[in-house]
Amino acid sequence: MRLFNRAIAAALLTGTQVSAQTPQSTQAPVPAPQVPTRVAAGTLTNLCGQERSSCLTYVLGAADAFAAALAAAKRPQIFCIPKGTTNDQMAQAAVRYMRANPNEANSNGALVVVAGLAAAYPCGY
Repeated sequence: MRLFNRAIAAALLTGTQVSAQTPQSTQAPVPAPQVPTRVAAGTLTNLCGQERSSCLTYVLGAADAFAAALAAAKRPQIFCIPKGTTNDQMAQAAVRYMRANPNEANSNGALVVVAGLAAAYPCGY
């Protein structure tokens, strides 16, 4: 999954569309830029187990910021939240993904949140 998180960062910077599926290409992956990490996914996972409102705020902020950055760059969205999905459901999807991928504990928390939302709510295009 670490490759997928780096692919998300690269997609934002280069405009490449990223699928929530693991890449099947035999080509060597293009190195993604290093993403500064203020909150690691492991720290966020722990926070989400203790402080619901802080977790919800982080997840929604990461989701909104990423979606806004893609829209501003005129790039396709990589997750599409269905109408009627609650904010709590989005946070739960992100937390499930983080707990299912403990190997991402040291990765940028926002990118892991985005990967979780992309896995839970893929766009239909």
